[in-house]
Amino acid sequence: MPRETSMARSAWGAGVILPALGELKLTEITPLHIESFVRVKSAANSKLHPKTVLNMLRLVQGIFSVAVDNDLLERSPVRRKHRPAVPRSEKTAWTPEQVRAILDEIPLEHRPVFVCLALTGLRAGELLALKWNHVSIEAGELRVEQSLWNRQIVAPKTESSRASIWFDDVLRRALSELRKRSHHTDPEDFIFCKTDGSPLNPDVLRRDVLYPALHRLRIPQSKGASGFHAFRHTAGSVIEERTGRLKLAQKLLRHSTVSTTADTYTHTSRESERGAAVALERAYFGDLFPVVPDSGTGNKNQAVN
Repeated sequence: MPRETSMARSAWGAGVILPALGELKLTEITPLHIESFVRVKSAANSKLHPKTVLNMLRLVQGIFSVAVDNDLLERSPVRRKHRPAVPRSEKTAWTPEQVRAILDEIPLEHRPVFVCLALTGLRAGELLALKWNHVSIEAGELRVEQSLWNRQIVAPKTESSRASIWFDDVLRRALSELRKRSHHTDPEDFIFCKTDGSPLNPDVLRRDVLYPALHRLRIPQSKGASGFHAFRHTAGSVIEERTGRLKLAQKLLRHSTVSTTADTYTHTSRESERGAAVALERAYFGDLFPVVPDSGTGNKNQAVN
């Protein structure tokens, strides 16, 4: 076997993260070696979180998958039994009443951002990457075509993330009012932007707008679980609860499989998808459908920098 098949000399840097496998060649590594590797990495003195160990195992599995695909091995030594048990963290999901209270507490100039977040279940990067040419206010439809990551425009998280999302009156009115007052309304302009037209900073929005609102409302904040994604978890749970159709929650959140929706987010036709949007709006706003206050926008002089 060529020297390149040594795990320690792997182009993937395996010599750094896989010292338990030493200078063994790919053909010499057995399921027992993998089991020993996982045991060492999972030991208390390693101070590694089980999720970190799982990610390392996935990297090892990927290396062996490449080897199998290139006929260097007949079968990977990584087995399902090697996967470490990862404690399932509790996801924050607010009640509809809490979401409505949060939206009412958000300063007026930033409220359209959070109304859109709450009513679409978008990821933060997808939300802040929206441009006016991605939205048809009249049709009540927005298209997820890109995402914002580390100030760069990138592709959506997964292929299933590319999709249309329907919305109803509250968001339609919020976006209409925002467009009337915005200085950046060309098709290629970001919807939620600063005075210079660049997209808003999610960390600043979270720290200076959302967290203070939660604090004023005395809504408990779980570390790392009370940010933008909590709106997404809540949307999935509300849709499933109000419609009884987990498939609609999957469609709104754009998960590739319904099991992801069921395992993570809950404690089709166009009409049914529109029905999900209406159910979400009514859960948060009732039947009043108030117009989002028309003073201030997310990209005026008061916008977050």
